[in-house]
Order: sequence, then C-alpha cells, then structure tokens
Amino acid sequence: MKHFNLTIKLLCIVVSALLILSLSACGGSESESVSTSPEAGNSSEEPTTVAEDSNDITQFIEPQIEDDGTDGTYLSDTLYLYNNVAYNIFGSNEATAKNYSESVNSIADSVGDNVKVYNIVIPNHTEFGLPPRLADETGCTSQAENIKTIMENLNSRVQPINCYNALSTHNDEYIYFATDHHWTSLGAYYGYEAFCEQTNQTPLDITVLNKNTITGFTGSFYTLTDSPTLYENSDTVAYYDLPNNTSAVMKESMDSEPLEVDVYYPAPESGSLTYSLFCWGDTAQFVISSDAGTGKKIAVIKDSYGNAFAPYLTANYDEVHLLDFRYFTLNLNDYLIENGIEEVIILNNTMSANTPSQVATMVNNLS
Repeated sequence: MKHFNLTIKLLCIVVSALLILSLSACGGSESESVSTSPEAGNSSEEPTTVAEDSNDITQFIEPQIEDDGTDGTYLSDTLYLYNNVAYNIFGSNEATAKNYSESVNSIADSVGDNVKVYNIVIPNHTEFGLPPRLADETGCTSQAENIKTIMENLNSRVQPINCYNALSTHNDEYIYFATDHHWTSLGAYYGYEAFCEQTNQTPLDITVLNKNTITGFTGSFYTLTDSPTLYENSDTVAYYDLPNNTSAVMKESMDSEPLEVDVYYPAPESGSLTYSLFCWGDTAQFVISSDAGTGKKIAVIKDSYGNAFAPYLTANYDEVHLLDFRYFTLNLNDYLIENGIEEVIILNNTMSANTPSQVATMVNNLS
C-alpha cells in the first residue's frame, strides 16, 4: 500500500509538470509554425457551412458564436481572456498542416497492411468560443481549414474522422473548459460518437449513464497565469460510470513497473489536476480491458485529449491500448503484432498537430 500511495504522489507531481510543459509546447515558439502572429495564416478564412446531416466529412459546419460586442484581454502572448474564459491563440499554415499529414502517413505505412488506421484532429475551444471579430483581431487562423488541409493530404492507408461538425453542432453545451486547454468529457463523448458513426459502430448512450461531478477545477490556463478571474470561474469535471466491467494496467513510463488500476483515478479532488482522473493523466501506456465481448482491440496514439476519449471505447472494444507518443517508445508495428491489434487511432488536438517538434516526437518515438 505504501508503494502504491507513493506512486500516486509521484504521478501527480509528474502530471502537474507535464501539463505545463505540454501546454508550452502547444503554444509554439518563434521557431515553430504555430504562432500568435498574423503571418501564420489568414484569420479571415471561413469554414464551409453545410447542413448538419451532410455525409461529406470534408465539409465543415460553421459554429454559431454569440458576440456581445465586448473586448477581451491578453493573459499572455498565447492566451486571451474573453467573458471569463481563456482561449489559446491558434495560428498555422498549409505547410505545417501538410507536415502533420505526411507524419501520419509515415506511421500508417510503417504498420501491417491488415491494420486500419484512423486520424482524428480535434479543434480547441478557440474555434467555438471566440467570436470571429476577436479571432481576427488576435490573429487566429481557421482550424476548420487547417483540419481540412490535413484530411486532404492523408494517403489511402488512413481514414480521416471529422469530429469538428459534432462539436460545432453542440457548441451551446459544456464541451470545453474555461480554465483549461482540454475538452470536457461531454465534448470527448461527441468526438467518440462521431468516430463510431463514421466507422459503422454503435456508440454507447451517454444519457443512460450515471454522471459524477467534481467542482473547483482550476486547469492549465489558471496554473500558467494565476488569473483571479479564472479562479473565480472554476470548472466542473464530469465523468460517467461505464456500461461494461473494466480494469486497467498502467505504466507511468516505459521503465516503470505495471500497476493494476481503475480506468478513473479513484480519489479525484478539486484543484489543478482534476482532469488527470481520466486514465490517470498522461502515462506512457494505459491498457483497458472490457467485457464488451466484441473480440476487437484498438490502440490510441494520443496527446492528453485522448484521456477523456478512450474510456468510451470500452463499449466497442475488448481492449483499448492508450499510448502517449511523448513517452511510449516501442516500435508500433511490433507492439500491434504482439498484442493482436488491428485498429489504430492517431488522435491529436490542433495545437499538438501544428507543433512540428511534437509531431516529430510522435514519428520518432513510434519507429
């Protein structure tokens, strides 16, 4: 028990540090293609507006965003505060989007022909919360156009999944946090639902699941800025009891001993680490077993957005292998063969997908 408690304490410290480091990486730097400057792209580009029942995943539903005419304030070079919500300032260009596509293609080409590879790029809150007027003033570029470019440059080995439209049509719901850079468990559910619909699977029904909540979450944006406004407008983290019996084995790093754990951290608390209750935060390897009885296994190559997404997959797969490419360093093809896995999701939010150093880490660590 002492060893287990010590492991938990160490994990919390590691996760806290990684949240800050990961967010700094996501914000980019002058040497990266993600930037806060208008030169990163044309912020006036508008996504294509289509009917909600469109089957064309390369068409994007324009989000409806209220604009009360007020201005926000900068919390930092990369964070903007508007109506008590913090937003990452997103900027990218075609070359950076294509670089991500080429990297995903190379991963897909490195695995066996029997493996089905999916790619999901998740837009962040800025695309759905910051009015176009302010997005233009802050130099943000269109994430819809960015994701569309990524999709168009994936090769035939990769099936793109559009979760943008699902998030856009639910934009009036609590799908992103105000004080943190992640989507909520509800946002992750809509991403999961889109994945199921586009892969001919039946998603679990979240409306029949028991909902648990933890108030007082002050996430990564608050941690980075100490903004009193964000502290006073803390978030609520919800998580849902899963319909199947599940268990998990976690490796914090590739050198650590495996630990048998629950899918959710069993004693989550208010504060800066509440999001880490999903699959125990960012660990190198987190394998969930389920009694779904489908005979299927899937690997999710992911950044931290995948932590809230993966639990839902336990309704469709007997094993879900959550592999954080920042810390998982085994050859991917060998791992898939050894574990009998024939489906892979490569999942990143737009900030990760448009940070070349992060993308290079993904490719290099999986080789």
